[in-house]
Amino acid sequence: MKARLAEIMESVQGEGLLVGSRQIFLRFSGCNLRCSYCDTANSIEALPYCRVSHITGRGDLYQNVPNPLSIDQIVKLVSNYSSRWISLTGGEPLIWADFIIELGKRLRPQSYKFLLETNGILYEQLSLCLPFVNMISMDFKLPSATGEDNWSKHHQFLVRAGNKPIHIKIVVDTEVKEVEIKEAVKIIAAVNPNIPLILQPVTPIGGIAPPDMELILNLQKMCLKDIQDVRIIPQLHKYIGLI
Repeated sequence: MKARLAEIMESVQGEGLLVGSRQIFLRFSGCNLRCSYCDTANSIEALPYCRVSHITGRGDLYQNVPNPLSIDQIVKLVSNYSSRWISLTGGEPLIWADFIIELGKRLRPQSYKFLLETNGILYEQLSLCLPFVNMISMDFKLPSATGEDNWSKHHQFLVRAGNKPIHIKIVVDTEVKEVEIKEAVKIIAAVNPNIPLILQPVTPIGGIAPPDMELILNLQKMCLKDIQDVRIIPQLHKYIGLI
């Protein structure tokens, strides 16, 4: 069994509740969405090579390994790093659900833990991978960013996640609409108001800019009416200069 990856590296997690922790990143190729603020556009399409970085935090120093990669190749590459947390990211990693299951069977017995970073839409694939995932970081995708209405899919995803540790991230840019945030909060609170929600000011890219802090603070205040834990966390790795 093989999968196409865009990148393998060890660095510091820049988002979510594990922010600041050292992790191994397996960035899978392919995505089922096209978000306006995407900062990993090179992982959207299938790539002939996977970038493999051997120096922690230096994603700019890499070797090209031909795609697709086998389970054995990834197990060997992962063993070169010190971290025990592995981030399954992308692109959208759940496109490769069968591969993730087999990778989990190999690495979980070796005390590795898996963080699934996902757009929170492929709920059927989530159900298959859930036994091999320790934590879920779900992006709540708003129509203003994707041009699509995924409310019902996000709801199904949260229901399927069950009691698995999960936190939700909403990227906030100048195009965000208050009514969208309200609808997202309504869906989250209906499933579990104790799920932590992170409002992430977008990192400027391709003309996309974050709103002013006053708006973000007002959105946080609004969300806190229905959700117990709402945090404002920017992308840490961008601020400290890690790739």
